[in-house]
Amino acid sequence: MVVYLDNNYPKNLAEALRLLHELQQPQDFEIIRTQDIENVDVKNSVIFLFDKSKKGLDIITDKHFEAGFKVFAFKLNSTDAINFFQLTLMTLRLWPKVLYTINEENNPFVYTFNYNGQRLTKVK
Repeated sequence: MVVYLDNNYPKNLAEALRLLHELQQPQDFEIIRTQDIENVDVKNSVIFLFDKSKKGLDIITDKHFEAGFKVFAFKLNSTDAINFFQLTLMTLRLWPKVLYTINEENNPFVYTFNYNGQRLTKVK
């Protein structure tokens, strides 16, 4: 399974997740931080996006879901500045739940999360 982190996510977070999964044997997840997700195996891909819509989902999040991706979207109010330290801690705290969700759900989905970092919320 390939996990794509949008370029809005910190480079160090992607590197930490990549190093963490290098310890896993066999390696089930590959972590890539990129904007370019053309020509990927959608069925074996998960994408992490930023979602800045106040209500519902951003059109970009929706389009990725419609294309068949498994999507985790960080809900960020458009007026909030990004706190990369808090974002990284929260993502690492949720990571076991993320892995469980990826392994349990075979169909495309959209889960959202925010700075409180306590839970993933299934939207679709």
